[in-house]
Amino acid sequence: MGRILTLIEDRKRVQRELERNLPTEVVERARRDPHRRRIPRPCGITIHTSVGCSNRCVYCYIYDMGFPATVEKYPLTAEGVVYALSLNRYVAPARTLAAYGSVTEPFNPITKSFSLKLMKLVHRYLGLPSQVSTKSILNGDTVSGLAAADPRFSILVTVVTIDRARVLEPYAPSPIDRIVHAGYASRYLHTSLFIRPVIPGVTDAEIDRIIKVSVEHGVKHIVVGSLRVTRGVLSRIHGVDPQLHKDIISRLSREPRGGQITVAETDVKDRIIRSAMDYQLKIYTSACQANIDAHKEFCNMCRMGPCGNTGRVGAADEGDIAEFLEHSGIRLGGIRLSRDGVDIEMRGRIRRERIEYVKRFLEQVLRLRVEIRNR
Repeated sequence: MGRILTLIEDRKRVQRELERNLPTEVVERARRDPHRRRIPRPCGITIHTSVGCSNRCVYCYIYDMGFPATVEKYPLTAEGVVYALSLNRYVAPARTLAAYGSVTEPFNPITKSFSLKLMKLVHRYLGLPSQVSTKSILNGDTVSGLAAADPRFSILVTVVTIDRARVLEPYAPSPIDRIVHAGYASRYLHTSLFIRPVIPGVTDAEIDRIIKVSVEHGVKHIVVGSLRVTRGVLSRIHGVDPQLHKDIISRLSREPRGGQITVAETDVKDRIIRSAMDYQLKIYTSACQANIDAHKEFCNMCRMGPCGNTGRVGAADEGDIAEFLEHSGIRLGGIRLSRDGVDIEMRGRIRRERIEYVKRFLEQVLRLRVEIRNR
């Protein structure tokens, strides 16, 4: 059995083991859980430790996605979430990146112990390279819990303002405290300052101070990311700062109608990157770059690559890919594999759903762009 089919069998083995040991009601609920169906993006699969966030940051769009401004533990046991992930045919053990904290605060006191348990179980059973984004204070027990879950855990500590935090992040911990404890975490785990979202006119105005304080406390990496706004975000920003609202509106290509739109701020991010370079910080322009680097892995799945350790290229070869395609019921015309990507030619009529699965799963396994053509 080749390496790709071995990964599939590893996931099914986890599935069978958990299924034997979990209560029937947990198994049934996990089978309906969104983690079973969620398709990973190049940056990984988002794993939810809770529902909602009480930080109530003015610039956060999760409240417009239907998430509450309160925090509740995820309505499934930690083991149940792992089981749901094991049912997800797009998840490749040891290859798919795990991202925690995308729509919640994992270390809120209500859910902290649950989050650490879930992170430990996900890594124990599935081996997913793990990353968490947080605004919480990383004290000793949190850091040791993360290190026990994944010795190469990638931590992102969000700081986008110091002076205006009380207005823009009214219920989040002090940004100075976040920075101090990010420096503490940096002694043990790969910890980056997460400058996302970059808020034009705010983050760039404070960036020298933010970086200076971070470097003084031992932070060595930063991740820079854009601001995305919705109608709700714009309304909340207007409520606290009409001029900031006006400045952001001027950077939009269109009005955000039913969803999110990214603010044009290349000039602002360039200013932040120049400041980080002056302090000799390692700069990542996406969160997953930090995760790949923390785990000494390689990825060339999107236009931002290649990233990471070029010595780790080669999660599978052409024979592994051919075996996987045959197992998936696909007649193969040809394969061309390089560190830049994979070109696959298929023969015969194949359902679009199957092609989409093959493409997505191979991208997770290989961490390369996959192009599929029918002949």
